Amino acid sequence: MLRIALASLCFYCFAGLFFQSSAQSTHLGITAHRGNSTQFPENTLPAFKSALSLGVDWVELDVYKTKDGKLVVLHDATTGRVGNQNLDVAQSTYDQLKKVDVATDFRKRTGKSIRECPPQTIPLLEDALKLFAAQSKTRVSIQPKTDCVAEAIALVRKNQMEKKVGFNDGNLAYMANVKKLAPAIPVFWDRPANTDIREDIRIAKEHGFESLVINEKGLTEEKINQLKIAGIEPGVWTVNERDDLIRFLDMGVARIYTDDPALLIDLKKVHQTVVCEGAYEVHLQGICTDQKSSIYWSWTTAIVRTDMQGKILASVAAPSHQGDLCYHNGKLYVAVNLGEFNKPAGEAKSWVYEYDALSLKKLNEYPVPELVHGAGGMEYNDGKFMIVGGLVPGINENYVYEYDEKFRFIRRHTVASGYTLMGIQTIAYANGTWWLGCYGKPAVTLRTDDTYRFQGQTVFDASLGIAPYSSTHLWIGSNVRLPGQGHVGRVRLVEIEKIAK
Repeated sequence: MLRIALASLCFYCFAGLFFQSSAQSTHLGITAHRGNSTQFPENTLPAFKSALSLGVDWVELDVYKTKDGKLVVLHDATTGRVGNQNLDVAQSTYDQLKKVDVATDFRKRTGKSIRECPPQTIPLLEDALKLFAAQSKTRVSIQPKTDCVAEAIALVRKNQMEKKVGFNDGNLAYMANVKKLAPAIPVFWDRPANTDIREDIRIAKEHGFESLVINEKGLTEEKINQLKIAGIEPGVWTVNERDDLIRFLDMGVARIYTDDPALLIDLKKVHQTVVCEGAYEVHLQGICTDQKSSIYWSWTTAIVRTDMQGKILASVAAPSHQGDLCYHNGKLYVAVNLGEFNKPAGEAKSWVYEYDALSLKKLNEYPVPELVHGAGGMEYNDGKFMIVGGLVPGINENYVYEYDEKFRFIRRHTVASGYTLMGIQTIAYANGTWWLGCYGKPAVTLRTDDTYRFQGQTVFDASLGIAPYSSTHLWIGSNVRLPGQGHVGRVRLVEIEKIAK
């Protein structure tokens, strides 16, 4: 059975077997820290407008309260670091603060002239909110630097921005107050590098926080796994170096705070890792996507649909052994063996299960008895389903079985690969090449042309999932087993050239 540790999810459970959620991971994504603050003065309207033009998911900004009760956007309690005057925000009126040019430090650091970087005033929070209210892509994460949560939420409501904002900070009292006053607004609890992750998870679940955002020096793959099992999204602050951004993308962190959102957007095109929410008793067998917004994961005894950030949207328990899977025309197809694998002919019970791709309701079962050693994986291409499976020792070639769209057997293709341990586990078609993932020590990936003529093999493990992404990259599945908790799965983008070497 499937074991999932979940928090802050909108799930409906039917007899413990079926789960479905319509909620997307709308609180994840590229977060422009104080706006596009590499290119413009931080926490200014030009920095926010630039971030909007880039199409970032979130803009993070900081809020203080002035002497006359205005909420202004500034990171520090005083203006001295960024401005040409040093005023204490809490002891100054907004009219006094407006006289400070908060682009002063940015011009000094970048060598820009007044013409290239005109003077900037401290924005009001309300003016910043109005900037974001006129569009639907980018949301605002408000960081209260003082006790002003109630006033900030009042401004959010006044401007009808409840669905376009979140709150972040390390102050537990402030973040708990957000959830008390506006439970539907997401909270991203900022944590230091040396944080106690288990205690933080306990507190976050108690208060209903959606994400923990950990300092870049302290976020590890182990912490990411613990957060995903708990149903809490991992985030990281604040990452600006190229190699570090790539490292966190490859670890599967979706919420990344950065001063350089343009660089992160560029890197994310080819560096992506998605971690599946939850922990599962049996290991991953295959992955596929709908090439739009969903990833499908086969967990031997469960089929899971997530969004592109790994958030579970639907899950269904299923009999062992659910294998590799493929998507076609709004349906999901899974290679299934209810008998023995890698045994002499007659001991396997090979099937294809058909599921609705949205709800994961099972629609049909199709026998595929030609896979006499057990159906293990499948792919759809050019009007045909291709199925692969187990193999007994002593057979020094592999087979790909071809079926029409009604699963009527057409022919068996021979792959002159030599023997591979337990045959072929996964299969995908991309760029005129068939990619076949196999177990082994080491695991290998086979390649054939589109007529199944063997082209070679690479020491590369695609045995737990492989799926097309683009002309240059494939999705590759993997998992790690955490003692006492289960398996946590990942898909990552890998350059085709690396697999074909």
